[in-house]
Amino acid sequence: MKTTTKTRLLGLAASAILATGSLAHAESKMAGKSVIFVPITMGISLTEAWAKRMKEHAEIGGYTVEIKDAALNTGVMSELLAAAIAQRPDVLVVHNPTVQLLARQIKQAEAAGIKVLQLKLQSNQQSSAFTGANWTRIGTEVAQDIVKECGAGSGKSGKVAIIPGQLTAADSVLMNEASFKVFAEHPEIEVVSNQASDWEPEKARQITATVLQQNPDLCAIFGHWDVHTMGAGAAVKDAGKQDSVLVYATGGGDADACKAIEDGILDREWSYDADGQGRDAATMIDLLLQGVTSADGSMISVESPLKVIKAGEGYRPDLCFKL
Repeated sequence: MKTTTKTRLLGLAASAILATGSLAHAESKMAGKSVIFVPITMGISLTEAWAKRMKEHAEIGGYTVEIKDAALNTGVMSELLAAAIAQRPDVLVVHNPTVQLLARQIKQAEAAGIKVLQLKLQSNQQSSAFTGANWTRIGTEVAQDIVKECGAGSGKSGKVAIIPGQLTAADSVLMNEASFKVFAEHPEIEVVSNQASDWEPEKARQITATVLQQNPDLCAIFGHWDVHTMGAGAAVKDAGKQDSVLVYATGGGDADACKAIEDGILDREWSYDADGQGRDAATMIDLLLQGVTSADGSMISVESPLKVIKAGEGYRPDLCFKL
């Protein structure tokens, strides 16, 4: 009995030493290294959630995370990225406003040995890694739902307004491509507007108000980010058309999104869960700092899980996250 117990204890001790050694080994590869995050803007739940998770992982791993906030200024963003590359961090995290704007600088960073993680919005330029939603899947699923609600047999007009943030942003490019592919198979669906809001709720509200005046029988609005789509939803509410116009959005699924659904400002959100996306991005940073690469040198991609949050049966406030 005593021999068995002793053997078990020695085994546990050995396991503990191995585990501690593995942890120290992992930390030694990350400790003292640096990460720079260049978001389109801070002060929104999306980027704040990502930054929170990055900082949590950095504290555990012993590395630093510096944030350079472009504050919605694309010119400033290019300047900040140039400054970040000059600092030679181990990992650079970029949040691309368009598919082309930062492409040259991403290529420059990678050529200088800086691993670049593209977060949520992709550039045309490949890099070491990407973490974000599958925009083609979202665009397809939303379009299919719109066909179901507004298409043949629905008794509705089939008229749809699309409100991208930027027409050249990766999410809008891919979602529009996927949506129009679905709509092409259903000629009863008519896209009456496809105007970008520049991510601004007030501009989205104004666009929607004009579209509703021109198309009082509008059936659905598809906004490419919940924050500015809430402006569109407010215009629908102001026009007294909440019962006839469905407002679709994509987004990070924070508490404000659930509140908008409860208030009838949004009807359905395809959420990629910004909090979970932040954990995925932070884990990817850990891996890049430890030297992980793909076997064939291609970009490592992690797709964010999706969930549909909508009013009615099955809705729960805890489907959204709180910072």
